[in-house]
Amino acid sequence: MAQGESSIRVYLSPEIKDRFKTVCFFKGLNMSDVSAELIENWLAKNDIELPTSQKNSSTAKSKLSPKQKE
Repeated sequence: MAQGESSIRVYLSPEIKDRFKTVCFFKGLNMSDVSAELIENWLAKNDIELPTSQKNSSTAKSKLSPKQKE
């Protein structure tokens, strides 16, 4: 985990987890990187306007992908 990042726990069926792990392995991808990209894409489509106090927090800023920060 890189400095400044935090973790989450996701519960999946063993079958889905194994398929995800296998496909990531064969594509040479990191499961965390793929998960982060999926979450960022979901947020880009589903994000909501937060109250001003939440916008100024570091957690609100950290959810933006590099493309969204530009």
